[in-house]
Amino acid sequence: MSYVLITGATDGIGLKAAEELAKKGEALIIHGRNPLKLDRAKERLKKINPSLNVRTVLCDFSDLEETREAFSKVKHENIKVLINNAGCFDSEGIITKDGFGLTYQVNHLAHFLITHILLDTIIKNAPSKIIIVASMAHASYVDFEALRDRRFSYGYEAYACSKLCNILFTFKLARMLEGKNISVNCLHPGVINTKLLVNNWGACGIDVSRAHEMVIYAYNLSNEITGCYLKDFKVSKATDFAYSLENQDKCYEISFEHIKKYLN
Repeated sequence: MSYVLITGATDGIGLKAAEELAKKGEALIIHGRNPLKLDRAKERLKKINPSLNVRTVLCDFSDLEETREAFSKVKHENIKVLINNAGCFDSEGIITKDGFGLTYQVNHLAHFLITHILLDTIIKNAPSKIIIVASMAHASYVDFEALRDRRFSYGYEAYACSKLCNILFTFKLARMLEGKNISVNCLHPGVINTKLLVNNWGACGIDVSRAHEMVIYAYNLSNEITGCYLKDFKVSKATDFAYSLENQDKCYEISFEHIKKYLN
């Protein structure tokens, strides 16, 4: 049995994607940080498909050691699709116990760590996919020296930076996995009235009932399409900064330095 693992699957984009995959009968591993919401999400999925095989991972991405422990428990499962979806928007400048800006850690660094923890099983289960939920609200550049020195912004600037890091990681990882029949793509999910959008920008998007559409589009794509930024149900173009191999390599190098102690 092979699993689809979705982070941030207790509401919004992640939950709607899980519901669509439950209808298809896909075995699921769903992640959340609130135990009650995680249990409710599992119950909801089982109501959609009573025969569904669904497991849960409880973990708060603001703690990288907790993240390592939680996802190490599933690293030997047959995971064929990893959907890195969980996200946050910190408007207060919170620094995590690990010493990183909360937005950078939750949106990028935790997923960077999880992907590396699960990479062996993803490779083993090829053809497989890695899908990263980015945003058209990504920045036009990353101040790598600030990241290296652990100087973090907050609010929109931090969110935009984290989403560009998602894209840089996507492009780098696709290069690393070339020839292994693993597609690695990132996407703009659309402007959707998720909790994150409503709380920070207002209800300016489409109904959350359509939150899954771009994720499922990426899920259904041929593995020949890889290393792409997807938007509006097609391959699109991110900011020019993201296509520099040097920038991709720098982002990967700094991110790896930030998480390497959790891989030992």
